[in-house]
Amino acid sequence: MIIYALAMLPTFLNFFNANHWLTFLVIWLICLISSLRAILVLFIAMDRTCATYLPITFFKYRKFIPTILIIGLATSYSLVDISVAFWICKADLNTPTTCVNGLCVLGACYQDYWLEFQKYIYALIIALTCLLCLKLFIWNRVKKHNVSQDLRRANRLALIDCTILIVFDFLPPILHTVFPDFFDYVGAINSVSQTLGFVVESCLVTLNLKQKYQVKKVATSAKTMWSTSEQKHLS
Repeated sequence: MIIYALAMLPTFLNFFNANHWLTFLVIWLICLISSLRAILVLFIAMDRTCATYLPITFFKYRKFIPTILIIGLATSYSLVDISVAFWICKADLNTPTTCVNGLCVLGACYQDYWLEFQKYIYALIIALTCLLCLKLFIWNRVKKHNVSQDLRRANRLALIDCTILIVFDFLPPILHTVFPDFFDYVGAINSVSQTLGFVVESCLVTLNLKQKYQVKKVATSAKTMWSTSEQKHLS
């Protein structure tokens, strides 16, 4: 199978070179999926922040907004992105073979639009996440409430989410705006940075949830030992 794949590799490369529009299609779809994900993350951030600041109102009226409607609204952005790429920016599907970055493949018009969209939407997400962290911090530190371990864990998850968004999702478009030739030196830094953010976030969330499992396991073991000792004492 490996030998067959290696034998077909030159044919695949020749097909890819003969159909340059595939290069544009792949990169544009990656940008579109990234934008759709950002919109969904924005809705999730709004959902969490409203539930934290207005819990009674949220739980009273949230049931009237089905989740499928939110997904539909996020997916409908595809029509906007298609209009910008092919109608306003008039994307050229004949990608030159000398293109080595997204700016050359997608064109300056669409690339600038995508970067501005990423900056503004992630700025909103970070603002909502910071509000959530502030509320959880006030509950945890300032008001000195008897906060449960689940709420402390939610605070850590919110802080992790906010840090990942700032470092891996918000800073790369800012750097590209400040340094327009950024892609020429580092390549597709936005996609790489977001993927690296997924990896770091998954590792940190796994560690956080693993602590929860260990705490529950220790508590269960202690409860079992106490019940066993009590039974022996009664007998």
